[in-house]
Amino acid sequence: MANSTSVARNIEAQFEQAGFTICKSPSGTIEVRKSGCTAWLKEQNGTWLYDGVPNKAVQGINCELEDRGYQKFWYSRAEGKRFPIRRADLFVIHHFDEEVRHLLGTKTLYNEALGSTNARTVYDRLDGRPDR
Repeated sequence: MANSTSVARNIEAQFEQAGFTICKSPSGTIEVRKSGCTAWLKEQNGTWLYDGVPNKAVQGINCELEDRGYQKFWYSRAEGKRFPIRRADLFVIHHFDEEVRHLLGTKTLYNEALGSTNARTVYDRLDGRPDR
């Protein structure tokens, strides 16, 4: 267990040196924050991985990125609210995700490097189709 604790301290130190704020939870996950964005990390087989998708605080509400086909939005599952995204916000969440992946040593796939991944994809043209 001491080895796991030292690995956790090492990853926490790396994030703190990069300017992130760290919060630990009793379940063993680590919450990292920077630039209004939040990500949750968990240890699995000695490596740290994302535990969910990164969020950004919009009007004081944690929101995830949603693609509706014609535009991207911030969406809060808890509040059920949706906010149009601004170009600057998209840049911030993309940069945050890049920093977290770099510090974790995670491979970045091509579409992730472009910033085209979303927590939710909701296309209105699919509503009412027989297979939906």
